[in-house]
Amino acid sequence: MAWSMEHLYAPRALKVQASAIREICKLIARPEIRSLAGGWPDPLTFPVEEIRDITVEILRTRPELALQYTSSEGLPQLREFLAQWIGRRDGVSCTAEHILITHGSAQGMELAAKVFIEPGDVAFVGLPSYFGGSGALKTFEAEVVGVPEDGDGMQPERLQEKIVAVRAQGKRPKLVYVIPDFQNPAGTTMPKERRKRLVELSVQHDLVIVEDNPYRDLRYSGESIPPIKAFDTAERVIYLRSFSKIFCPGLRLGFAVGHRDIIRRMVIARQFEDCCANALGQHILYEFCRRGLLDVQIEKNCVHYKKKRDVMLDSLDQHFPPQVHWNRPEGGFFVFVTLPASLDGEVLLQKAVERNVAFVAGAPFFEDGSGRNTLRLSFAQSELHDLEEAVAELGSILKACIGV
Repeated sequence: MAWSMEHLYAPRALKVQASAIREICKLIARPEIRSLAGGWPDPLTFPVEEIRDITVEILRTRPELALQYTSSEGLPQLREFLAQWIGRRDGVSCTAEHILITHGSAQGMELAAKVFIEPGDVAFVGLPSYFGGSGALKTFEAEVVGVPEDGDGMQPERLQEKIVAVRAQGKRPKLVYVIPDFQNPAGTTMPKERRKRLVELSVQHDLVIVEDNPYRDLRYSGESIPPIKAFDTAERVIYLRSFSKIFCPGLRLGFAVGHRDIIRRMVIARQFEDCCANALGQHILYEFCRRGLLDVQIEKNCVHYKKKRDVMLDSLDQHFPPQVHWNRPEGGFFVFVTLPASLDGEVLLQKAVERNVAFVAGAPFFEDGSGRNTLRLSFAQSELHDLEEAVAELGSILKACIGV
């Protein structure tokens, strides 16, 4: 008799799909693969020496604190620092009481969904949008509805239309998930007026906004725009930040900013989940920040990734056929490519893997099943010569598919 526990799994566990990126990570582990797939940071940017020195000092001077549980809210002195830091960098006014330290921004998204989503609630995401956000919403049985995006991100007028349509069907719109800076996967940046309009819509329609902003500090050109949270006079925005892209991902640290009551409820939700975030990691990060190294690290990262972005864009200009289009992101990790309608990103991926090139096909980022003729290229991890070679190889495959 075949082993099966299928009948015992919760329906929500059966509905959630595996991450397309996590699945492709198994592929790109092959040493011969030139990867334009994963949005992981380049290990060359990790401040290894500083982390080593700080860790030694912490374990020598205060191991009884660093190796112990810490509060569910997070290390108090780290939260105090972050409140001042985002006030200075982002124009977001808050105190430590408004901040929860999380295991990356992904946990912040999961806790927000846990606190707000009831089965059948409608949550809105971009078309396209990062499926980690929509996946967290689906875990708590939200109905996820896609809202069209353009070169400036989510379109507020289309969101308004979707909200009205959902209400007309007798459903309850509850939450909007948005990545306003260097969006994953599209690389777009939302203008200030759209950010303000989203806040207005959240008040008008009684919605929560989850603003996921892990790439915000990685700007290589253009002028910085305040986050949506900076315009949040009604305190309806949960602002998620991550240290994975600007410090290192292995310590799994991020933070959520929101109204005191929202943060309190997220804290209670996490107490039955993981109790607290990585205490040693928080002590390391706080000491790194206290020494004034975080802003320096961000500047180094921007210089490093700008070179990679520029190489990828130059290579695309040189090797891709004119029938293919892509954006020119001002920051982040991604270039989003639109193919002729007759081409399928999944089929192209199969051809590319045969020639040792990998990327992420675009369809999984579209909740409505569209986007089959799109793909996401990441310039974050590959060395410069690998970027050039991979783009050239992919361009050759595309020219053969199109017949040019």
